[in-house]
Amino acid sequence: MLSRAMNYISHHAIAILALICSLLALAGASYAATQLPKNSVGNAQIKQGAVSPPKFSKQIGGYVRLYAKLTPAGKIIYATPGAKVTNWGITGPAGATGIVGTISWPHQGGSHTACSALATVGSPPNGPISATADATRTGTSVQIFSANPDSLVTVAVIC
Repeated sequence: MLSRAMNYISHHAIAILALICSLLALAGASYAATQLPKNSVGNAQIKQGAVSPPKFSKQIGGYVRLYAKLTPAGKIIYATPGAKVTNWGITGPAGATGIVGTISWPHQGGSHTACSALATVGSPPNGPISATADATRTGTSVQIFSANPDSLVTVAVIC
C-alpha cells in the first residue's frame, strides 16, 4: 500500500504541488479579505515608485496618459478611451511614401499641456518614427509620419 502511494505521488508531483500552492494562495487572500481593515492597504504601504503614476513621474518627468495601436490602414486596434483617427493617408511630405496621420483624444482633465509623443512601427516595434504631440485645453492630437506604410503603428503620449 505504501509503495503504491509513493508511486502515485511520484507520478503526480507537479499536480500535487500546484494544488498546495493554490490552497496557500486562497488562504492568503481569504485572510486579507476577512482580517485586514477596509482601506488599510494603500500608497503608504507600497514602495515609492512601485505603482502610483505621480510617484513614477518624479523619476522620469511624466507617464503615459494616452496611447493607441493602429493598423497600416489607420484602424484603431486598441487605445485609451476617446481616441479617433482624424487624418490618415499613405502619402507623405515632399513626395516621400509612407504613413501620414493624426490621432486625437478629447480633453482628459487636468492641465497636462507639456506632453511628448513617442511612436513606433512594427510588431514587435522596430524603432521610433516621427511623432509630434499638441496638447490643448480641448484635447490632444498626435501627428505621425512613417516611411514604412505596411506596419502597425503604436503611439504613446507622455505628459
